[in-house]
Amino acid sequence: PRVREDLGFIPLVTPTSQIVGTQSVINVLTGERYKSITRETAGVLKGEYGATPAPVNAELQLRVLEGKPAITCRPADLLEPELDKLTEELRALAQEKSIALSPGEGEIDDVLTYALFPQIGLKFLQYRGDASAFEPAPTAAAAAEAPALATAPAPVATAGGSAGVYTVKVNGQSYVVEVAAGGDVSGISPVPAAASTAQATAAPVPAAHPLAAPLAGNIFHVNVIVGDEVEAGDVIVVLEAMKMETEVRAQRAGTVAEVMVKVGDKVAVGDPLISVA
Repeated sequence: PRVREDLGFIPLVTPTSQIVGTQSVINVLTGERYKSITRETAGVLKGEYGATPAPVNAELQLRVLEGKPAITCRPADLLEPELDKLTEELRALAQEKSIALSPGEGEIDDVLTYALFPQIGLKFLQYRGDASAFEPAPTAAAAAEAPALATAPAPVATAGGSAGVYTVKVNGQSYVVEVAAGGDVSGISPVPAAASTAQATAAPVPAAHPLAAPLAGNIFHVNVIVGDEVEAGDVIVVLEAMKMETEVRAQRAGTVAEVMVKVGDKVAVGDPLISVA
């Protein structure tokens, strides 16, 4: 509700409902409200989605406008023609990556696919003629086996099962889980840090500080290279997560010592993106 209020009580329908939901999740994951603002959230604050039912948060709006005026007219009236530019861009990429575009009038479909989905769409165009890049089509034999598998009785756990102790890892933290006979969890305790003391002392402590991914998603942009000087708050990586673009900012000033990702890579929560010395 607070994010929706900050965004002028925009209606909770696609896509604005996802904008509210994604920004809310990011606020929780980063531990600070609006520490990271998605491109779409910034768009609502700038007026790119049109007038909102109520005024947006003035402080947030000033932050994302960066001195520029807010959009008060019909946003589409400000758009520059892009089709010709995107067509030439896709043709250049197709030549570089040996992508066979649809001939004749079919090319416009490829251009629109690329315009809507720059990363995923380009991969689709690149591999659409390669059957091995996709799941195989179901065969008659597989279809015949499906009913038999569906009707097969599922194994039933018995109450007389033996107890066990398991180690599981959640978000990089290891836990010891005790499972009693019958499947009841009787205890969960974190693994002490001392368990990895030998490994920690064997490896030298790195001077660089890694910047971890706050969300799982795809790398959309990498704005730095090794040797670049960055300040705290600089946008280092743009991450595409939950169909939204999220800026990942430097947490400290320094020099980029290593870049661990490239455009198109998939990352999980906590994966290192870059390191700053």
